[in-house]
Amino acid sequence: MRQALRPALTCHLCFLFLAMLGTTLALAQNSSTTFDKNFDFAEHKRYAWGQNHLMTRQHPDTNEVMDLKIVKAVNQTLAAKGFVEVKEKPDFYIYYDGGGDADIRAGGQAQANSTPLTPSDRTPTYGLGNGPALAPSTWLKVNGQIVFHITDESRKIVWETTYKKTFRDPQKALGEMDKVVSELVSKSFKGFPPNTKK
Repeated sequence: MRQALRPALTCHLCFLFLAMLGTTLALAQNSSTTFDKNFDFAEHKRYAWGQNHLMTRQHPDTNEVMDLKIVKAVNQTLAAKGFVEVKEKPDFYIYYDGGGDADIRAGGQAQANSTPLTPSDRTPTYGLGNGPALAPSTWLKVNGQIVFHITDESRKIVWETTYKKTFRDPQKALGEMDKVVSELVSKSFKGFPPNTKK
């Protein structure tokens, strides 16, 4: 009986693996920007960094490396657009808030469980024991977001952009950190400086 089930199970797992592989390639992303039309970046070219906030589930050392890479990429992007980082008397300040939250998906359910979801469900719904278990079709994704803020001397926000991206393969993204940082900075600053001409 077990040998008869094995080919069918193997075939099912192959299809499941291919489906999961397909989902790792799909990345959801979007960005949005708002700005103060009265603040003219053509006349304000000097900037300084404020306090950045990066909250992830990674080791603090990894966050520190990521922060340095983000700041470096932004500095290079702004320098290419004619802006200069200064220590004193900046025209504006820049800082960011970033992070990500892990999410487990399984066949439409946020989390598989071995307890019934409704009174009519048989238990267990997934898994082999009495405790929580992941369904075979479960994968991990991380919803990442970074918001860059630019404030004037009075600390009023004059430009702000939000970039969101869903990572279906977080470990791969960490391995390609330079590429990920380059993309998030280029997407975030694509329309910077804004056209404020009236």
